[in-house]
Amino acid sequence: MAASPPAAHELRAREEQLRRILESQAFRNTEVLKRLVEFLGRKALSGSTADLKEYTVGVEAFGKPEGYDPRTDSSVRVQAGKLRAKLDEYYRTEGVSDPVIVELPKGQFALAFRAFHESPVPPPVPVARLPWIVAGVSLAIALIAVVWALRPARAVIARFGDPNVRALWAPFLDDARPAMVSLGSPLFAKVSGSFLRDPVLNSWDRLEESAALKTLETAMNGKAVAAWPYTGIGEAAGAFDLARLFVAWHKDLNLVLATSLSWDDIGENNLIFLGPPKYNLQTRDLPISQDFTIEHGHIVNLHPKAGEPANWSETWAPGAAAPLEGHALISRLPGLHGTGCIMILASTSTEGTRAAVEYVTRPDYVAQLTRALRGGGSAIPLYFQAVLRARFKSQTPIQVEQVTVHLLAK
Repeated sequence: MAASPPAAHELRAREEQLRRILESQAFRNTEVLKRLVEFLGRKALSGSTADLKEYTVGVEAFGKPEGYDPRTDSSVRVQAGKLRAKLDEYYRTEGVSDPVIVELPKGQFALAFRAFHESPVPPPVPVARLPWIVAGVSLAIALIAVVWALRPARAVIARFGDPNVRALWAPFLDDARPAMVSLGSPLFAKVSGSFLRDPVLNSWDRLEESAALKTLETAMNGKAVAAWPYTGIGEAAGAFDLARLFVAWHKDLNLVLATSLSWDDIGENNLIFLGPPKYNLQTRDLPISQDFTIEHGHIVNLHPKAGEPANWSETWAPGAAAPLEGHALISRLPGLHGTGCIMILASTSTEGTRAAVEYVTRPDYVAQLTRALRGGGSAIPLYFQAVLRARFKSQTPIQVEQVTVHLLAK
């Protein structure tokens, strides 16, 4: 028995929504999928979905012969799967604020319609292709991913699907080159089962000769070796947020430990460096002129504009293990040989690195940054550096503000 057609006002709303989908950029140049939407839409609007089987769709929508056997020809199921993915893409981008949601439930060939405010059955959450290298980082991000999977999808889309966020990250999202995150790797010395970390000494040659390490070797009766077993909480949280951003825009994102990153990787990928130069040593050797650099505890202003200080420092409470206030640096630079793009999100502290990622992924912050970059124009300059100031509570950024922006020559 055929289902009853929807009420007149619902019918008009559904017709309009189908029109939006068919005319969208997401469905541009997808003639097969548009044909499927049109066919399933007609059936749904007329209430005649009871007879929608795989065979019926194959014959009536795709013109297959009456003798066609779905058991040996899976093309209809393949196109149905592509349609589900394309609808998901549409509602993550152009259709994020549409009043009617159109879905194709798994295992069915009848379109389902619901109002924007109605909660669907939670869909499976896509995962960016991230070949985690450090076990500790993998566990931390896996746990965060579980939390994210339980969050409302709309909240995720509202943050990462924002047009300003999309515009800021366009050089990475639109380029055919792969995108890669280099996760900053602090240097440790391992002696037996103990580790030593000196935040000032980030080269093994210097750390190996330090008095503190020699004292530890004597106490542990062992010889030290270089190790990179951990990353900061800001770098780990930042990598996860970037993964969510790229997932929202259907772009793969690879991750590599900074100690495993090769110069070939830098030349062949669009790179995002997470963490300061002492964690990402390759950034010290980039043949790119910059206005700001990071030294221990300071962001150094190499070319101060009128009224700008020569450097910015952290503020610590007496005896505190984490800063109360710090500064971060966002740098978008040309790739090697002028090909591709490099983004560096770094700070004088791991908490500050997290603040830098917050600033380039949260719509309200991104709106401030893109407004400053455009300077009254319409286009975002390709290369720039921005200094941020952040306040922290329990190692979490609670307020981030823009201090200055410098545009860089191409």
